[in-house]
Order: sequence, then structure tokens, then C-alpha cells
Amino acid sequence: MRSLKGSDPVASEALRDTVYLDELNRQASIVNNNIAFAWRRAAAECSPTDAKVWSALQAALFAAIIVQRILHPGGVHQYPHHKTQKESRDFARRRGQHLRDLLGKAADAEIIRLTKDVRDPFEHVDERLDQLMTPDAIALSDWYISTGRALLTPETGVGSVGYGLRVFYPDGGFLYFGREKLDLYLLDLAMLQLRTAIGAVQGDLQKRTRGRNAFGGSQLVDLLPEGRAYQRTEYWLAERQQLGHGLTRPTGR
Repeated sequence: MRSLKGSDPVASEALRDTVYLDELNRQASIVNNNIAFAWRRAAAECSPTDAKVWSALQAALFAAIIVQRILHPGGVHQYPHHKTQKESRDFARRRGQHLRDLLGKAADAEIIRLTKDVRDPFEHVDERLDQLMTPDAIALSDWYISTGRALLTPETGVGSVGYGLRVFYPDGGFLYFGREKLDLYLLDLAMLQLRTAIGAVQGDLQKRTRGRNAFGGSQLVDLLPEGRAYQRTEYWLAERQQLGHGLTRPTGR
């Protein structure tokens, strides 16, 4: 549990700023860790369609978009404590600007905003696949690790078309969806710089929160009845075993 209400308005603002900064640092770390994992594993000459590499890349994209939305919010839904959606959007816009002011140029790296161009088609891949199912579609190249060459959709679109979608080029540091590409090297460095900026700001915020902060107000509940969690886990493990993907409990549990 963490407090959101300090001994005075300055302390309260610092406590709330820290919530956003901690989330930014957490998500930036996820981006760094997963890009590094995907790069190392691909460099070790794994399968061209290695699922662990692609899992890490998707995790990095998801976390990078969270960073983008915190620093550069777009459209948001109406929040319960606001009367209109516009009020909520204005709140988000001010929050983003305030955090960018706190963190300086590290929060304004262009690559953070550019992540959306590749992340969006990754999320809406069902729509992208639907768009390919035309009479002239002849082949699809997708979901592979490249050593330097890739099969992309022809720019002209004339005649029978072979489509190209998701490609990871680890040596070049690029992730592609079609002809949209994301520079993972720049994204990784931007997240490291952002984490450095966060660390520099957090010390000052901590000084503002000294004093007595408010806690409480939450309701403590049991998530499941006693013994139910064990039963659910046993059922799940048995079903996985039946499907040929058995797991064992960690030692000591």
C-alpha cells in the first residue's frame, strides 16, 4: 500500500507524481529487458520463428505503448470523478505535460511516439490478415527472424501479390510490420535514458513527502475460499497434462 495524500498539497502532489514515475520506470524496464532477451536469443541462432523471441518483442511493444500513453496521452475514456469526457482528456493532457516537464528531454524522445506505428498493427493483426484475403493474394511471408533480407509486399500492388508482415532483423535492430519499421536500438536507449531521468527526479520528490502521510480506506478480502486455489491449480495442471503440455509445481509448493 502507498499513500496518495500527504501532510500538505505539495507532499500529496509529490506522492502522486511518484506513482506515475514508478509505473514509467517499471514499463521502461520491461521494454529494455525484453529487447535484450529477444536480441540475444536471436543472435544465438534460434529457429527463425522462435516463439520466445516473438513473445519478448510483443511484451516490449506493449510496455512501450504504456510509456507513450503516460507521457503523451491521446483519447481517454471519461473517468468516474469527472463529469465529462473532455474533462478527463484535459486531465490526462495536463498530467502528460507535467510529467514531461519533470523529466525533461528524455520524455520527449521521438521514438517513444513512433512506437505506435508498429505496435498498432501488431495488436490489430486480425484486421491486417483480413485485408489480405483478396482474390489476387498469392502468398504470405510473416513472423520470422531475418538475417538481412525480407519479403515485403510490393509497393505497386500490380498483379498477384505476395504479402509480407512481421519481420525481426536483430543485426540491424529493426522490427517490421509490412513497410512500417521500429528502431529497437533507439527505443531501448530511449527507455534507458528515461529511467535515468526518473532516478534523478525521484530523490527530490522523496524530500517533499517527508512527514505524516495518510493510509487506509481499502477493503481487505480473501480472493478465494481456503483450499480453493489449490483445487483450481490441480485441475489446471491435470488438464495441461491431458493436452500434452504438463507442468509440475515449483519445489516447496
